[in-house]
Amino acid sequence: MSWTKVSERRWERPVTGMEGYFVYTGSVSAAHCDGRHQYTIFSKLKIDLGISPADVESALKRAWKRLRSEQPQIATTVDGTTMVYEVPDEAALQEWLASTFVVSSAADAEDLYRNAEPIKQVTLYYIPKSSELVLRAQHYTIDGTGTLLLWDRYLTALATPAEEVTFGDEHTRLAPSIEDVLKVSEPTAEETEKATALLMSYATKAPGVGPVSKVGTVPAGRSQNAEVTFPTRTTEAIIKVCKEKGISVTSAVHAAYIQAIIKHANPNGTLSRYVSLGLFNLRPYLPKPYSTSEYAASVYYTPLPLDFDLPAPFWETAHLLDKYYRTTVKDDPEILPLHTHMTRILCQASQMPEYQGLIPGDAQVSSLGIVERYVQHRYGNTVKVLDVKMGVDVVLGMSMFFIYTFYDQLRLVYSFNDGYEEPAHISMYLEEVQKILIEELLA
Repeated sequence: MSWTKVSERRWERPVTGMEGYFVYTGSVSAAHCDGRHQYTIFSKLKIDLGISPADVESALKRAWKRLRSEQPQIATTVDGTTMVYEVPDEAALQEWLASTFVVSSAADAEDLYRNAEPIKQVTLYYIPKSSELVLRAQHYTIDGTGTLLLWDRYLTALATPAEEVTFGDEHTRLAPSIEDVLKVSEPTAEETEKATALLMSYATKAPGVGPVSKVGTVPAGRSQNAEVTFPTRTTEAIIKVCKEKGISVTSAVHAAYIQAIIKHANPNGTLSRYVSLGLFNLRPYLPKPYSTSEYAASVYYTPLPLDFDLPAPFWETAHLLDKYYRTTVKDDPEILPLHTHMTRILCQASQMPEYQGLIPGDAQVSSLGIVERYVQHRYGNTVKVLDVKMGVDVVLGMSMFFIYTFYDQLRLVYSFNDGYEEPAHISMYLEEVQKILIEELLA
């Protein structure tokens, strides 16, 4: 699974696990939906720049060029199931800059998000009208936490310009597969059996409870993000109660989301179980430098099965989720190697016809935690970060629900497709989550 030099300038390695899953789902959605890739990451920063207006575009572009040298993974492409990186000559470098650094005439990031064309590589947009930066990236290149780490590297490059950026040795900084990082060998028959059983504990029960969705019956619409930001005082009060109860804010919000979708559940679907895949950032369990921002552009996370009976009271659900998030990876030494085998099986299973109909109506929950762990408020006198937003393109119908805090405010972002779900319904779910949190924690 290592990078191999195949010509003077070309390096290749196979995609693995979640990378392979995202390559496949992206190709399926692209074939049916005008080239659009399911799960393409969309991340926005609203910024205040201490740079002369005449120099802004050139400074942003220079930092982007430097980021490619530091994080060459952003310039990879995929050919079938092979990841490819080509060391650029000057002409290729200028061509890459022209196609991946875009000064957009959009009104703001959401306008860009709704109307952006499909991308071939990780792309950075600058929106002068709203003073925003937008990063769009195929999910097989980077994950959510990696995106925040990548913003940090980019803003650092912007604030501390390099005199010269060279290319030729950057292949040494290409991200290895998670299997290589963990030094996982081919699975034994017993490991394959365990990994299959782990995946089947999800696949044989999904989909669980979820709201009404038109997915599978109508064409895809446009990707949208609905967002709720809690006031600082409310956020502080929620955090205080969660600490007193011994649970994480993520567990409380996730429990509130489950209660909300139970209230608005599809009456013709499953009502007696919650079935999902929890998402775990693996960087805290990896050796340096792979646990750091040096390898921001990477897919170093895993989904793991989560299911339990319904109905269940809010606090019972919150404590169950807290234990799940706190112990599933940390307390199981087998899970790190086992997840690599499971995600490989997931990639294979997702291509089988019987898997195609298993599109859940509920959103997959992704917690990014405290954004300041990755992105600073200020980068010298050059950049002040005013806002951060994370979302994904939803094309096939699998929605996402992001949870994070920034500037001491809890933020919830629901990424969905307006062809399958009404924007008013998504707003209603978010309002219900907010209401449940206030009633259960602050009443």
